[in-house]
Amino acid sequence: MGSRDSQINLQVPLLPGETIDELRPKDSPPLSDAQLNKRYVEEGVRIVVEQARYPLNQILAMFTDTFETEAGTREAKYKRDPEYQRRHRWDDGRKSRLIESFLMNVPVPPIFLYEYELARFEVMDGRQRLTALMDFYSNSLELTELQYWPELNGRKYETLPSSIRDGIDRRYLSSIILLNETAATEERAAFLKKLVFERLNSGGVRLSGQETRNAVYNGPLNDLCLKLSRTKELRVMLGTPLDSIEAPTSADEEDAGDADVESSEQDPEGVEVTKIGRKMFESMEDVEIVLRFYAYRHLTKFSQGLNRISDFLDEFLAKGNKFDATTLDDYRRLFQENIRFWYAIGGVTAFQVKGSNRHFSKIAYDALMYASSALTQEQRASLLNNPRVVQSAIDAMYDEHAATFGGRRTNTADAHRRNRYSLDALGAALNAIAS
Repeated sequence: MGSRDSQINLQVPLLPGETIDELRPKDSPPLSDAQLNKRYVEEGVRIVVEQARYPLNQILAMFTDTFETEAGTREAKYKRDPEYQRRHRWDDGRKSRLIESFLMNVPVPPIFLYEYELARFEVMDGRQRLTALMDFYSNSLELTELQYWPELNGRKYETLPSSIRDGIDRRYLSSIILLNETAATEERAAFLKKLVFERLNSGGVRLSGQETRNAVYNGPLNDLCLKLSRTKELRVMLGTPLDSIEAPTSADEEDAGDADVESSEQDPEGVEVTKIGRKMFESMEDVEIVLRFYAYRHLTKFSQGLNRISDFLDEFLAKGNKFDATTLDDYRRLFQENIRFWYAIGGVTAFQVKGSNRHFSKIAYDALMYASSALTQEQRASLLNNPRVVQSAIDAMYDEHAATFGGRRTNTADAHRRNRYSLDALGAALNAIAS
């Protein structure tokens, strides 16, 4: 590998507004039984919940009614669609089978609500069930794919026989509400809210790390990551759709590690949406990929390293949500410049490790995006004018450090090595262009 261009920084320069303290202190020493007892007595049981039962025929009104705020705006008492909700969307068949479950009095899991202000609630878990019920009672759902009552296929609520309508109307949907007084501070409330989320199952599918993160640490940086996940160049690389799409059938399910996945559709911007890309979109893995770019700039601030990557991303997002608007605007520009740089260099396989059958490698993405963010505008322009030289340098890096870019080398020391090797590769490309 060629010598480093002296003008490339060894470490990416941080923006003035993104300086943060240590993300997480080292683990505290073990506590004695007496200390544990004292902590339990002092902290007590912090999660405060209550239960409620809602008649099915009242849910549509509950989640559509609004009230006038002191500022003169209209706001819902029950928020069904906060930003953090899952992107997965039920098809009419699954909605219909939920209605069939209520008709037959099959137990349905409770929904979970969070009281974000006094008597103001948002849906933590159960959005799909609520949407199905609202579609049913607004007569926009035509029943289909029913298993025990196929005779009702094609019917809507208003066209059901009266006894069947009455039978469904007398059913209830249970809820568990995490109350506002659960914790005295915002930080403690976020921790306990996360604790609840990590133990929830939604439709039998456990919430992903980013879905939980979006709920607990929702804020300006989180919103930015959501918006940037729609960047066309990133979506082309991942095969993710622009907006929510219908849930795939079981025949469409593919293992996320499979490499050769045929495109299944095109989104409105002409991006080929793959089966793996759809799964990444539904679990918000694409949003997490954006967050990783920002968080990895601060890897040295997290003493526990990448063996606790989920905690690392949680802690950084909580800090990053407090960045000022100028810093976040710089963040937006920084991500867009770098993802577009690599797309111009390598296209859809810009983050594919040489010799691998995976078209997108997160560890390659982390290192290459880190390295390119250290470039000046002039250096980036020079490299963009010579993409083959850049690709040759990257390929040489993969040849020389194949083991470090292997899929199982995910500790912090290897991450720092990959960053350094990527900086070296870009420096070698600049030197080759200059010579």
